[in-house]
Amino acid sequence: MNIFKPWRKFLIQEAGFNRIINILKGGVASVNSVGFLTGENPMAQKMSSRENRELNKELMSWLRERGYGPIRIRGKFGNKERSMMIPNISRQDMVEVGQYFNQESVIWGKRAEEDRFIFEYIEGDETIQKRDVVLFDEDVQSREDFYSQERQSAGRKFYIPFFDDEYEMEEGQTSEYDLPPLSEKQLNKHKDLIQEINRRINLSLDALRTEKSRWQQRQIARLRLRELKKKL
Repeated sequence: MNIFKPWRKFLIQEAGFNRIINILKGGVASVNSVGFLTGENPMAQKMSSRENRELNKELMSWLRERGYGPIRIRGKFGNKERSMMIPNISRQDMVEVGQYFNQESVIWGKRAEEDRFIFEYIEGDETIQKRDVVLFDEDVQSREDFYSQERQSAGRKFYIPFFDDEYEMEEGQTSEYDLPPLSEKQLNKHKDLIQEINRRINLSLDALRTEKSRWQQRQIARLRLRELKKKL
């Protein structure tokens, strides 16, 4: 029996995880931006494992043809997901590749002050929310859903806390979403925003969509409700 085999495996796993965390914490000088996306389940529709594997192969080719070096990762967002972390990708390319593969959202981060990253949750070409922290402590390791992890590691998890009020970057926002009765004038004035809220709520209830998509629609509906309340 090779007694060094488990130790080598441990070193490989730790090196992979630490590499990811060092990048996301701004500790790798040669990495100034980073993106996250998958090719799986386009249009938020559940696909077979075989179809998702083929989509990710196509995504890997798309990225490599443009000179990027994707890092394979995995995670769970309602459903298990294999995705990619792409160092030094531009926001423009993140938006383009997300739209090309019909993804509902992508995550992109850029190095900011004090070498920390500012991460954006992007839907289409719109930044829905920003975060300036990545979590990987013991509480994260115990998460059973909504996390990412290095592909080769056994349980080393991390996540960026989008839609978590505790890590809100914008000032002056509250977590109260109850609305007063709206007048006809208010309904007309904010018709587009109200329609968007209703549309997202309906999508969040669509059982044919992926769990990740339903979660996203719930969270953005909450943000839009908050926005509506501030305008009233």
